[in-house]
Amino acid sequence: MLGKFWESIGTKLGEKWLAVALPALLFWALGAAAYAHAHGTAGLVDRAKSLQTQPVVLQVLALVAGLLIIAVSAQLVNWVSQPVLRGLQGYWWPPLRSVRRYLTDRQTRRLHPLQDRFDELAPLIANGTADSEQEWEYQRADLELRRCPPRAALHMPTRLGMYLRAAESEAKDKYGLDAVKCWPHLWALLPDQSRADLLAAHAALQRSVTYVIWVVLGMVWAWWVPWLPPIALVLAWLLHRFSLIPNAAAYGDLFRATMDLHRRALYTAVSWPLPLNPAAERAAGEELTEYLWRGSDRADVTFEA
Repeated sequence: MLGKFWESIGTKLGEKWLAVALPALLFWALGAAAYAHAHGTAGLVDRAKSLQTQPVVLQVLALVAGLLIIAVSAQLVNWVSQPVLRGLQGYWWPPLRSVRRYLTDRQTRRLHPLQDRFDELAPLIANGTADSEQEWEYQRADLELRRCPPRAALHMPTRLGMYLRAAESEAKDKYGLDAVKCWPHLWALLPDQSRADLLAAHAALQRSVTYVIWVVLGMVWAWWVPWLPPIALVLAWLLHRFSLIPNAAAYGDLFRATMDLHRRALYTAVSWPLPLNPAAERAAGEELTEYLWRGSDRADVTFEA
């Protein structure tokens, strides 16, 4: 839901060329290796020798053309990484609604045993009688439940979507603040270090997406290496499981912490009355969200100096 915001930030700040182009370079190198596997290395060697006999200008132009192909392909994948991230989260076209519902219900059912186990272990943890295995189970269930939306209405069809949706929706449940509506305002108030940390976390998440894209694209070389797709699919799954999901969890945790620590700056910046206690904060957050999103003509609110 905050994808457009991060897309605009990423467009302005971007990664260094080498970091973006390296996967593209590996992709094209894999293509050359696949061609050599199917046709032998003689053709590639002959072309390399033929290029060496050409004038320096043509050699430079060939090098520039190769670098341009790498750079353009890297940029194209970088552009599509944000839509692909949304797709991996579960924001799909209407024709896939039934599939989305089935997978969402699956995610909901996945949480039921965790919630039951959490409820079983909570009394043991509270009275100090849990052993080390039960302590580990409790912490694992607690962390996973926290990283998923508490309400089934907010569940997504993928674990990646669950993690990011939970991070975006938690502030509304805890403080009444709609993160999607209030985030641009809060971003303008964040300290430089907080911004840098969030940008780094989101860049790591998006980088993991580009790696998955490149691995999937690598299956195009199956035209020359038929056994390549199974390897690519396994590698894509490994990247998704051990890079994309952990980076999404880390970004979600940092996003939550940012909302927790800096939310009161929103009240101060617009002179909105601060809530006096936690019990009053949710209603105050809902009122502030409405004010920032639509404005207000209320006469019962007095701005604070």
